[in-house]
Amino acid sequence: MGSTSNKISKGDTVMSIQQSIEVTSHVARDFLQNAAYFNTMPKVVWEYVANSLDAAKDGIIVVIAIEITNHEVRISDNSCGMSREELGKFFQMHGENILRKQGKKVRGRFGTGKCAAFGLANSFRIDTIQAGSRNVVELHREDIERAQNGEPFSVRDIKVNQSTHEDDGTIVIIRELNIKRPNVNKVISYLERHLSRYRTRARVAVNGHVCKFEEPPFIKQFKRFPPIEIAKLIGNVSLNVKVSPVPLDDDTRGIDILSYGIWHETTLAGIERKENANHIFGQIDVPILEDGEWPIPAFDNTRNNTLNRQNPIVVVLLGWLSKELEEIRSDFVRQAREERQSEIQAKLVKEAEKISDILNRDFAQQEIELELAQRVSKRFGNRSVNEILNGEGELLPDSDDVQTPRESDEHTDLGNVSSSGSTARRRNKQMEKKRTVRGGGNRQKAVFSIEFEHFTAGQNRSRYDGNTKTIFINLDHPQIANAFETGGNTTNSRQFREICYEVAAVEYAIALPYEKLEKDELYHAEDALFDVRDTIDRVTKSFVQILVN
Repeated sequence: MGSTSNKISKGDTVMSIQQSIEVTSHVARDFLQNAAYFNTMPKVVWEYVANSLDAAKDGIIVVIAIEITNHEVRISDNSCGMSREELGKFFQMHGENILRKQGKKVRGRFGTGKCAAFGLANSFRIDTIQAGSRNVVELHREDIERAQNGEPFSVRDIKVNQSTHEDDGTIVIIRELNIKRPNVNKVISYLERHLSRYRTRARVAVNGHVCKFEEPPFIKQFKRFPPIEIAKLIGNVSLNVKVSPVPLDDDTRGIDILSYGIWHETTLAGIERKENANHIFGQIDVPILEDGEWPIPAFDNTRNNTLNRQNPIVVVLLGWLSKELEEIRSDFVRQAREERQSEIQAKLVKEAEKISDILNRDFAQQEIELELAQRVSKRFGNRSVNEILNGEGELLPDSDDVQTPRESDEHTDLGNVSSSGSTARRRNKQMEKKRTVRGGGNRQKAVFSIEFEHFTAGQNRSRYDGNTKTIFINLDHPQIANAFETGGNTTNSRQFREICYEVAAVEYAIALPYEKLEKDELYHAEDALFDVRDTIDRVTKSFVQILVN
C-alpha cells in the first residue's frame, strides 16, 4: 500500500485502493485525558514519590522531601536522576519505562507519570542531576493546549547538560495549582499507607513530618497456600492474614494484593459487609499479575488501585481469597461469640450495665440542666448562662418569668422557670426517664453503654465511639490486666472493679463536652476543662455506693 492509487483485478471485479489509513494520536488530548486520572493531591504526590522510589540507588536509603503550600508542590529526592536522553524518553507518551527496559520490576508501566501534575495544576518543572550533568525543563498547560491539531509539543529547556558537582537526584516542582489549600494531612495519610506496601527502604517527609506507618495490632495470624489446581493458575503464592482485636478503617482493612512488591488492590473479596470482616488485614504477592500477558489485562493505567474483574487470573485469585477469608472470619466470629457467652464475660456485661446506669442518670441530669440553660439564655438575648446568673447561680433581678415556647410538641414543658431552677429539679425523674428511654421530642436518643474488649496491651486503656455512644474498656491494658491478676483473676475483686469504674468515668468526662457542644452553640471550649474535672468528681462519687455494695 502506498500514497498513490492502485488497481487490483479479480475476474470482472476491479477494486480501487486509496491511501492507507493509519492509527494516530492527538497528543495534547491524550496527555490531558491521562492527567484527569490524577484528580486528588494525594494521587499526584504519590505518583512522583513512587517514581523516586523506583529510581532508588542500590544499597542507599531513598530520602524524599515534600513541601506543599497553597501555591506549589515541591518533591525532591536523592535517587539516580535522569540524563538528557532519559528525560526525553520520560516525556514520551506511553513510552516503555526505562527501568522496566533494564529488567527491573517497578511500578511505572504505562508512561503517564509526566501527566500527573496537570490533573491539578498548570505548570510542571523537572530539575534533575545525573553523573555531574544537570538538566532543567518546564511544561505549561498553554503549551499543551496550543497543539490543537494533535501534533507533538515541545518542552521548554531551562538548563541543558550543565556541569555541576551536586549529587544525583531530581526535584519536581508543580505550580499554578487549580485548587485552594491542599489538604496536607490527607497527603500524609495516603503516603503512609502506600509506603507500608513498598519494599524499598525510604525516608519520606511532608512539610517536615516524617511518614511512618504503624501496623494495626493483631491477635491471630494465618498463612494459607492455594490448592494445586489454583496454584497452577496463580502460582504457589502465600496468603498472609491477620486478625485485629479492633475494627479497622477503610484504608487499613483488607488484603493488599501485590505483584513483585507493587501494590494493585486492597480487598476483602466480597465479604466486606459480613460480621467482623473489618477486623481482617494482610497481604499476598502474586508475580503472575506483572508477568502475565492476556487480551484482557489484569489492571489498567487509571491508577484506581483495582484489578480487572474481567481478567481470568484475577477472577480465580479473588474467588480463592474469598473462600479463605470467609473461613477465617467465620472462626473469629464463632470464637468471639463463645467468649461473650463465657462466665467471665457474663459478669462483665452485668458490671457494664451498672456503670451504664450511673452514667445515663448523670447524662439525663446534664441534659435537663442544659435545656434549662438554653431556655433561660433565650430570654436574655442568647447571652451565656454565666452572664445572666449572679454569683450564687441565681437569675439576675431584671429577669422575667416568661415561658419559653416549646421546640416540639413532644418536649417536656418546664413551665415557668423560677430563679433557683426548682421547677426543673421537681421534674428531674420525669425528664430523666424520657431522655434515657424514649428520647426527648425530636432529639436523638442518647444512651451511653459500656463494653469490655481485648485491644492488646499496646493500645489505649479505653476509647469512645461517638456514633453509638459506647465506651470501650481495654482488658489487655497493663493497668487493668494487673488489677485483674492482683484480684485473683476475678471480675468481682475490688481492685478490678475500681479501675474499670475509674476508666469509664474519665472517658465519659472527656466525651461529655463533645455532646454538649453538639447541643448548645453557646457552649464555650474553655469550659470543657472545668466540665471534665467536675464530671470526674461527680461521677466517681456516684460510683462509691455501688462499689461498696
